[in-house]
Amino acid sequence: MKTSIITGGAGFIGSRLAQRLIQRGDIVYVLDDLSTGYERNVPEKAVFFKVDVSDPGRIRELDLPGKADTVYHFAGQSSGEASFDDPSGDIDRNYRATYNMLVASEQMNAKRFIYSSSMSVYGDVDRSAPMVPEDYECNPASYYGCNKFASEKFINVFAKHSHIKPTIFRFFNVYGPGQNMKNMKQGMLSIYMSYLIRDIPVTVKGSLDRFRDFIYIDDLLDAVVDCEESERTFYETFNLGTGIKTTVSRLLEALLNVFGKGDFDKWVIVEGNTPGDIKGFVADMAKLKARMEWSPVYKIEDGIKEMKKWVDETVDLWKD
Repeated sequence: MKTSIITGGAGFIGSRLAQRLIQRGDIVYVLDDLSTGYERNVPEKAVFFKVDVSDPGRIRELDLPGKADTVYHFAGQSSGEASFDDPSGDIDRNYRATYNMLVASEQMNAKRFIYSSSMSVYGDVDRSAPMVPEDYECNPASYYGCNKFASEKFINVFAKHSHIKPTIFRFFNVYGPGQNMKNMKQGMLSIYMSYLIRDIPVTVKGSLDRFRDFIYIDDLLDAVVDCEESERTFYETFNLGTGIKTTVSRLLEALLNVFGKGDFDKWVIVEGNTPGDIKGFVADMAKLKARMEWSPVYKIEDGIKEMKKWVDETVDLWKD
């Protein structure tokens, strides 16, 4: 039986990960300050601590296990737009929190440290190279991207002086059941869907020809969980997307189709822009596929249908 620690385990990705690990028989500890997550998301069998992991004193007060197998550090502020509202807070919740969890991992004799970084580390990629490999030059366009990239570098240096074996994943645009439909500053697909849940037109900040690489939550977690025992992923950084380009226009068409709203011009309003936003790029997935027997299963249309089913079942939580 393994012992796993998940920061951000009350959030979208972390809570789904906690469910998977409990299903396979792990003892799971969840650390989350509930700033964007919900305690209802935490699996009943998990040991839950409400804690801000950017505060090292609070971490030391916790009754954590003396020995852990893997620490999944998924906590943090996750919006490029929101990072401009509070740059100092983003430093605390991303960069400082990562350092604190590395120290805690070493104290728990953790073997593995799996970190959720972001495509935001690349910044606004040159349009001549829309498919981006991991060795592409990183030039973040937001404070969020800066702190994610700094955290990656810190993890790599820390690992050289400890027994921890890290793997860093640069998540692309993750979506699916469990996403926070009230967070209007993070998650393009969920933001657009939240408008349609309330039966109001979608406000799009930026052009319709922008594009993203959307990955369904179950596909992403397959890679994250499978990498734990894969020595070929130790000390490595990987893109985690699909390698498939989806324009904002195509995304909206798919969403409107699922919601039964056929008049595009009626249901889409284009205005303004988002600070630090980018034209778009997709993940070059060659490196991860070479190291692991993994490939995404869900097409964007199928993933949206699954997410819509979940939204319909939980709609009372999101309409307010």
